[in-house]
Amino acid sequence: MITLNKKQQVIQLHLQDVSQRQISTEVKVSRNTVSKYIEAFEKSKATDVRNLPVTEDILSAPSYKKRDGVKRKMTEEIIDRLRGFIQDNEWKRKNNMSKQQMKKIDMYEKLQEEGYDIGYTTVRNFVNIEEMRAKEVFIRQRYSAAWEVEFDWGEVKLVIDGKQKSYSLAVFTLAYSNYRFALLYESETMICVQDAHTKLIDHLGFVPSVFTYDNMRTVVKSFVGTDRKITDGMINLSNYYGFRIRLCEPRKGNQKGHVERSVEVVRRKAFSYDIAFASLEDVRKRLSQTIQSLNKRIHHEKKIAHVELKEQEKATATQESLPLPFDVSEVLECRVDKYSTVMIKQNRYSVPEGNVGAWIRAKVSADAVRLFIKGELVAEHRRNWGVHQWEMNLYHYIKTFTKKKGALAQSECLSQAPNQIKKLFENHYIGKERDFLELLLYVREKNQLDNVMTAARQIEIKGLGEITTEKLIFLSEQTDLVPTVPLQKDETVEQALQNIQAFSAMFKQVDEGVLEHG
Repeated sequence: MITLNKKQQVIQLHLQDVSQRQISTEVKVSRNTVSKYIEAFEKSKATDVRNLPVTEDILSAPSYKKRDGVKRKMTEEIIDRLRGFIQDNEWKRKNNMSKQQMKKIDMYEKLQEEGYDIGYTTVRNFVNIEEMRAKEVFIRQRYSAAWEVEFDWGEVKLVIDGKQKSYSLAVFTLAYSNYRFALLYESETMICVQDAHTKLIDHLGFVPSVFTYDNMRTVVKSFVGTDRKITDGMINLSNYYGFRIRLCEPRKGNQKGHVERSVEVVRRKAFSYDIAFASLEDVRKRLSQTIQSLNKRIHHEKKIAHVELKEQEKATATQESLPLPFDVSEVLECRVDKYSTVMIKQNRYSVPEGNVGAWIRAKVSADAVRLFIKGELVAEHRRNWGVHQWEMNLYHYIKTFTKKKGALAQSECLSQAPNQIKKLFENHYIGKERDFLELLLYVREKNQLDNVMTAARQIEIKGLGEITTEKLIFLSEQTDLVPTVPLQKDETVEQALQNIQAFSAMFKQVDEGVLEHG
């Protein structure tokens, strides 16, 4: 059985030519109501409402407007006070004080302190309506291949070799493919920014047309009204590679939403489970593996892996060929001090002895420090991003140690030498510093460190007696080193020992001459 509302019953009886009086009696509504329903029905049939913002509801059950009650507590004084709180919050957002905004409960409690009699629900509803009026409208974007890439920094706190430290995560995201690329740095200086861009472009094999940034200090030099000045370093980089720079509006991180999300995703996927690593190289290896894994995932809209979409972008790019990588470095003039080191950014780097007091040129990049004298490269060190640190090369001080042998054991350069060199000294050369220096001179000139360490292990395994510089040099010069499998002493082994002893005697005779020619 079909159930009809009273309006439908009235119209149905009217269509059956039942009188209004009879309809009123049967449906049990007043004759005025019956007349009103019939009049509205006839009028609706004569009016075309298809293009009007109303629906044909002539047969719907009658509805009644909700009465707007009088707001007895929400006075004009309270409204002005709440709007003042809202304006204060807007000012704080514009002045980097978002975390000090008043919440609705704070506004309510403040009004209570000031003696206003009003409920929290009333305050909440009013603030919600006021803030809704100013809500921003977002425009959905359709990105073109090889057109845009977004860049941002993120912070990562890690424990490396037992020491906790904060590192900077440089993250790029291609807007079209959502392909990600990330590198880890110990600073966010201009050198690091340029280095990250250079490595990104080399990795992609093409240059996106537009690079998007927020207002980071390495990109924006200054604000002049609504105009922003780009730093010289970024202008040089963009001119070299031929890309354009787009800046987000202040406090509008959503304008580079791809990379905002990518920073959080990369950081969480790479370093949410493991935060302790043996070395920075292990950290970078983990980061690289994570990025490769993320880029193999399927794009949520295009249903193709991000890495395959990146290849589509590369095929779409307009450049015929990439220029050579941008030279990311700064050149400094330094003077060699009494320790045969130069001071660069509050850290010291060793220079080969014999150059104390000389002026040299240092070429400093994100990863390395290269030292030149009269255009010739004389030393290279890893870039140290700490403060008051020493980067020392033991081979730079061999001649000096021949005169100051006692200084070797506790020297800074020995402490920074490779572990195998330090262990060799500690286990076999304490009190024999001169012999150790002869060995270092040989290693430096012949580049035979691996052979020397192999020879030392074989002397220990074969039981060939005490490890000496003469034995190590002799064995290192052999085409085929002694096999690693222990051998029983026989005539061959005995003859080898006699040969080693003979060569030892020869080396002792020219002991002084070895260092003279260093």
